[in-house]
Amino acid sequence: MANKIISTHFSDRELDCNCGCGKTVDPELLTRLEALRRMLGKPLIVTSGARCATHNRKVGGKPASWHLKGLAVDISCNDSKLRCEIIQMAALLGFKGIGIAKTFIHLDLRPADQGRCWLYN
Repeated sequence: MANKIISTHFSDRELDCNCGCGKTVDPELLTRLEALRRMLGKPLIVTSGARCATHNRKVGGKPASWHLKGLAVDISCNDSKLRCEIIQMAALLGFKGIGIAKTFIHLDLRPADQGRCWLYN
């Protein structure tokens, strides 16, 4: 599968389902992710973007995961200061689901009335 650039800082290989099925992220997610990258001024390493149901089960994703709708990404992050910057900027950009783990941050575009922030164990 070719690595096609789909925005200034991201390629399809980073954001499409890792199984190669062709499932892609929603254009609005890509727009906000690109805005986050520009605001941050540092690369974002996406470890998971859109997922099909089969791949979601394989990686242990929740049955109603926002990744299935192409509305979520997981970003690698091991640095506490960077983690805080990403979270603050993501909230400003309208990401309503923010999950915080030791090694990554989950961001999604769930509706505002379902917005929440959580910690992974």
